[in-house]
Amino acid sequence: MKSYKKKEKSLYTLLIKNYVIFAAVLLLAVQILGLLEELMDQKIARLPRIDHPVGEQEKLADEDYGSLSMKALLGTEGYFDIYTAAGERLYTDYNAFESSYTLKEISLIPECNTHVSYETKNYEMEDGSRQILVIESKREETTGYQENIAYYLFDGELRLLESSVSFPYKQITERELRLFTAATDNGYSTYKYSYRTGNGEDRILLMHVKRMDRQRVKRLMVFKQIFIPVYVLILIGATLFFALWMHRRVREPLFILKNGIQDFADGKRDTVLSYQGPREFEDIFSSFNRMAVQLKKSESAKEYLIMEKQRMLADISHDLKTPITVIQGYAKAVADGLTDEEMQKQYLNTIVKKAESLTDMINTFHDYSKLEHPEFCLVRETQDLAEYLREYLAEKYDEIDLGGFNLEVEIPEETVSYSFDRVQMKRVFDNIISNSLRHNPPGTVIYVTLQQSDKAVRIEIGDSGVGIPLELQDTLFDPFIVGDESRNTRQGSGLGLAVAHKIIELHGGALFLEKGEQHGNGISTLFVIRLLK
Repeated sequence: MKSYKKKEKSLYTLLIKNYVIFAAVLLLAVQILGLLEELMDQKIARLPRIDHPVGEQEKLADEDYGSLSMKALLGTEGYFDIYTAAGERLYTDYNAFESSYTLKEISLIPECNTHVSYETKNYEMEDGSRQILVIESKREETTGYQENIAYYLFDGELRLLESSVSFPYKQITERELRLFTAATDNGYSTYKYSYRTGNGEDRILLMHVKRMDRQRVKRLMVFKQIFIPVYVLILIGATLFFALWMHRRVREPLFILKNGIQDFADGKRDTVLSYQGPREFEDIFSSFNRMAVQLKKSESAKEYLIMEKQRMLADISHDLKTPITVIQGYAKAVADGLTDEEMQKQYLNTIVKKAESLTDMINTFHDYSKLEHPEFCLVRETQDLAEYLREYLAEKYDEIDLGGFNLEVEIPEETVSYSFDRVQMKRVFDNIISNSLRHNPPGTVIYVTLQQSDKAVRIEIGDSGVGIPLELQDTLFDPFIVGDESRNTRQGSGLGLAVAHKIIELHGGALFLEKGEQHGNGISTLFVIRLLK
């Protein structure tokens, strides 16, 4: 028998918990992927996005250059210069580069945060000469759309051949071209920010940003091309792992349940399933085990009913055969003239008695089968049960007295209201008292008492006779059970108490035998009827 360690209170909790964990991990993974991609894009991007020196304008206006904090904007390796409008350098925070910029070079340096970028293309002409095309484009800040806004065509000597917009110079140098297109110059890209001091003097802030070399960019691009697909595959693998793990958690109890059902279908009625896990599955397993127990009981009851039916048929056959055989034998003797007049009269009286006995027996069989019919219903009405019992015993007294029996009655004078079927209740009393009259010798005392409480009515019918053998007490209310040891000498059909028991059950009550040999006051047999109000 296989069992599993309990981990979760319910399947719902298990699913929600794991779904939340998976969603959180997936969201975190996507965010990490997006962040890494953005970082790589920023490193690979041709132009850095240098913004205005926000928060530093007051220091610039006061020309307090030593206290400027530009590392957050330019990076740890970036530096800046301050120039006058005439091209004179006033300040630099990085002494590794001694070269300064001419006024022409400064004028070609692009302004920061203009969302303008440049693409340089080299062409070799048919005559062997070289031409350089610079395409200027601008990115829409809200949509991110990149639009070409101008172009500049230079020859191999960097003389301007044509342009779509005005260009201030007819010829530029290689360095000026790099500065104009924000390309790398000594490993840095340069942007400018023009401002005015508190004294009204124009100043130019040159910001230099460290750029990566081409080999590093190439390595980053290769890494990006490899990393992102691998990362996506890892996410897919994690998703599949989660799905398979959940499948296993759900499949395991279903597999156990399937095997249990198959074993049960194969006739293994002792199948008991054990499982610890989500509460819903535990409930299913408990329900299956309860169903298995109930079905086993039902099958046992069915087998018992089949055996009882077979026994009943055998008993009915025996009970009918005996009087019919007597009637047939006596009738044949009379018909063949084998008897004299006196014996013939005796035979005919015997035939009449056996016929009456046979009729009573058939009527009893009919009553019992009618009570077992699912459409049978009582005709109940609310009346005084105590008064009804007194009237019944008054009618029955002559029969009891003539048989040599004594009757002791204890019924309260108060009204005992109860809803019952008069005809069927009379049959109950008849069958119980007739049982005492049939199986006990004259002189036996029959006791009848009635008591009521707030919830029930209790009727006791007993006698001081020979009692009922202990071996018969458990099956006394089964059909065809009689007190005689031999079926050949028994009296009655054995259905009387079974009929009485069924009628009381239909009233919602209980009829039972108080077990034991003596019950006080000399009572040896005591039947109890308990009727719920």
